[in-house]
Amino acid sequence: LLSGCSWLWPAPQPEPEREAVQYSDVPLSQPEPVKVSAPEPPPPPAPPPSPKKTAHDQVTILPKKDGSIGGVMVRQDGVAILLDKAYATALVEGPGMVTESTYYPELAKQDFALVLAALPGEPAKFLLYFLEAKDELTPESEQEIEKIFAELATRPAPEILVIGHTDAVGAGQYNDKLSLQRAERVRAELIRRGIAEDNVTAEGRGKREPLVTTADGVAEPKNRRVEINVR
Repeated sequence: LLSGCSWLWPAPQPEPEREAVQYSDVPLSQPEPVKVSAPEPPPPPAPPPSPKKTAHDQVTILPKKDGSIGGVMVRQDGVAILLDKAYATALVEGPGMVTESTYYPELAKQDFALVLAALPGEPAKFLLYFLEAKDELTPESEQEIEKIFAELATRPAPEILVIGHTDAVGAGQYNDKLSLQRAERVRAELIRRGIAEDNVTAEGRGKREPLVTTADGVAEPKNRRVEINVR
């Protein structure tokens, strides 16, 4: 026995209460997957520069219906070629590279058919004659007028100037009025046959522009006329 001594033992501490665990049948939510964007592909390499193209220009002289021709000077980078003959051709293949040749007429008509068809019709001029001191056509011009209108019908949008004239008989004021009456009569007939009104202009020149020069007061049948100028 131990006497005179006493030992103090710590009193036992109560255990902490544990939180009750509750169980549930609801499934736990899954975390959203982290989206990782794919890296952008590198840009495609730039295409190599295309080689400089050489222009090919061709100039060909085509004769008019009457066979007459003009002329043109072809200049390219210090080289000059004069084309002044029918079907003469210059082919420009590059800087300072100009070749001169001659196109075959039949081949030119075939190759340039579309271009030739698109060209406006060449200017034309027709004459109609009138009875003395009247705005009535002569019998010969009555027959000729049908040919004139047939020619005008082949042009898609002709611009027509009708000019009336008189001979040297009568005063100037009288002839100015008569010449305009003749022009207006032809203009009205053109419009009646389908020519657009805005495309026909009428003028009177009196006796100032005779086709045959005469003394004043002289009757000249060829001066009693109307000119039909077509463009």
